[in-house]
Amino acid sequence: MSKNKVNENEIWGMPCAVDHKNKRVYLKCESAITAMGIGALVEKYYPGYKGHLVSLNRLSEIRDSLETVQ
Repeated sequence: MSKNKVNENEIWGMPCAVDHKNKRVYLKCESAITAMGIGALVEKYYPGYKGHLVSLNRLSEIRDSLETVQ
């Protein structure tokens, strides 16, 4: 995890979930402008990971599944 990252449940005020096993970051983003920069944000905080935009319901499901795996 990058030293710039404090909370794995949020990046720049956007709710997120981090799947370290598959190197994926799932984010809920409501702005099209911000969505265009998701790749850069993910690369800054999680180099080598892929960013995925998801709905709030899907984000909750992903968080639940990640918690049961750990």
